[in-house]
Amino acid sequence: MIMVLSKVELKELSVKAEAEGLTLSDLVPICERFGVAPHDVLNELSVAVAEGYLQGSLAYDFCDGVMNGIINAVVEVGMTNDMPQPAFSLYQAFDQGEWLRSNDPPETDPSEKYTKHVVEEIMRTLRD
Repeated sequence: MIMVLSKVELKELSVKAEAEGLTLSDLVPICERFGVAPHDVLNELSVAVAEGYLQGSLAYDFCDGVMNGIINAVVEVGMTNDMPQPAFSLYQAFDQGEWLRSNDPPETDPSEKYTKHVVEEIMRTLRD
């Protein structure tokens, strides 16, 4: 996987994604500067978010907000190419932590129960 963005650029993108959402047009300047495709930027951003979540430096709610903020761009890329991976899988993993299931006790943390292990598995697969 291509990694071209600095930590500062990744942070700026993640903050914008979480606050306003990102569109493909938001990614054009980055893609042109580094000579990469939008799916590369979306994948790199989603991996950075997942790593921050697993390390405990980024809260689940922020990470979920970032992933919700990039899904339109992910789907837009997927309309003409393969769905960006691992961005789409990571979006799905964070999405699973948004709600309690009817059989969960009230003290259940859905992000711990339904998201964390899936994110860990996706990241493990990337490293292998």
